[in-house]
Amino acid sequence: MDVQWYPGQMAKAKRVLRENLKLVDAVIEVLDARLPVSSRNPDIRELLARRPVVAVLTRPDLADPVQTAAWLHSLREEYFAVAAVNGSTGEGIKKLLQQLRTLPRRRKHGQRPLRLIIVGIPNVGKSSLINRLIGRSVTQTGDKPGITKQPQWVRLQAGLELLDTPGMLWPKINCKSQAFRLAAAGAVKDEIFDPLELGIELISFMRQHFGEQLRQRYDLENATADAQEILAEIAKRRGCLLKGGNVDLEAASRLLVKDLREGRLGRITFEKPGELKDEAKELCPDDGRGDLLLTE
Repeated sequence: MDVQWYPGQMAKAKRVLRENLKLVDAVIEVLDARLPVSSRNPDIRELLARRPVVAVLTRPDLADPVQTAAWLHSLREEYFAVAAVNGSTGEGIKKLLQQLRTLPRRRKHGQRPLRLIIVGIPNVGKSSLINRLIGRSVTQTGDKPGITKQPQWVRLQAGLELLDTPGMLWPKINCKSQAFRLAAAGAVKDEIFDPLELGIELISFMRQHFGEQLRQRYDLENATADAQEILAEIAKRRGCLLKGGNVDLEAASRLLVKDLREGRLGRITFEKPGELKDEAKELCPDDGRGDLLLTE
């Protein structure tokens, strides 16, 4: 899957993060519960290592709860604290606030409020999380990447202060499987990838791991057939047709992706703890390089 991205704003976001880390005591790193590895930005790992980091898994309502629990256990080895928060309902927010209150304050900053910075890739749910932390809606939310444009300070409960930053990808997506996960989750703009290619890859993934859920959702006769054949059957059953009665595979792909993102295909986790060990170097290389160049 060839994913194109505009790197200029990402380089600026990284520069802003580096400058503002000097002002804060700790970091909240927001990860998608469905793909905790792929939604980590390897390009900022060295920067974040200079402060205590709390990992927050968002969208747990869309992920397999068993795998989310496994990820929370696994990530405790790497982070100061971990939590899962449903930005829609607020579930998990009290526990997260309790964890944030235990963060160490830098001595030279005296008695001022504990200051945090929140980071994450585009469309990972940062704004929804912030609104829950505050207890009211003060930041714009949406289901598309790029909602937050500029850094902004907000005051949280219990005297905490938080700096929100724009979502930040990295100059290169490092492997095709990672590009697929990010595109499926909506971390990159839909306009910059081929919807048909994404639909076929999503069918292949579902067929292998969640075949019964796929069959039930679309009442398929054979959920183990060729991915394009399955997509064509979905198109027929959902009325995705062109003039003359031919199937519209692109429209069916968009429908499939929409169903995934809205949870209609069930609670799906793309990555399991320990499963991606062979991909670890490829997903998180030291220089951020890989197979897929994100160009202007």
